[in-house]
Amino acid sequence: MTMARRSAVLVVVAWGLMACGPVEVRIDETRGVPAVKGQTEISLASYTCGQPITAGGKTVTTRVVAGGCEFTFDDTVEVLTANDYQSIGELKTASNLVQRIELTVKKLAFVDAATGTALDLSTRFTSVVLSVNGQQVADKAALTNLPTVVKLEAAALTALKAKIDARQPASVAVKAVAVIPDSPAPPERLKLDYEAQPAIILGPGEVKVF
Repeated sequence: MTMARRSAVLVVVAWGLMACGPVEVRIDETRGVPAVKGQTEISLASYTCGQPITAGGKTVTTRVVAGGCEFTFDDTVEVLTANDYQSIGELKTASNLVQRIELTVKKLAFVDAATGTALDLSTRFTSVVLSVNGQQVADKAALTNLPTVVKLEAAALTALKAKIDARQPASVAVKAVAVIPDSPAPPERLKLDYEAQPAIILGPGEVKVF
């Protein structure tokens, strides 16, 4: 190969490498990132819609709406602990900053806690919405056809990104809002069970989030 041709090949390779851009690394459950999941069980045997319901250390708020009752379940779930930054190799590198975060919603079920029977979201609920850090990630239509994948954006991403980039323990606020019609009556004991798997995409440099 002549010197001129060799130089041309090197130039093409260099341009090709530049075009590839920064290398991204995806860390998810295969790398040790835990799922965002939780359960809340409440008693509806003698509840009055409009009054809060205490469930262990949690409080479920209720509100009267047309034709039914709206239940709001709030939870805070830890995504990464201090130990995770030591055990997940990709998080040990300070220059690996968050580029984006994807969330795979795998499960949201309302269960008759007395029988263990899941209630049909399509027929037993007027509406259901799942939110993470204030961002709606799934509605009733999506929740009846799981799994579904969404990207955290704007404020929902900013709060989590700041913690992870600083290698600090990170949590998310999870909210499920469900409207249950007056008829048929809900079960005497109702349990919410949800699970979503985060995937954190890392890369070099800093990405501004608007």
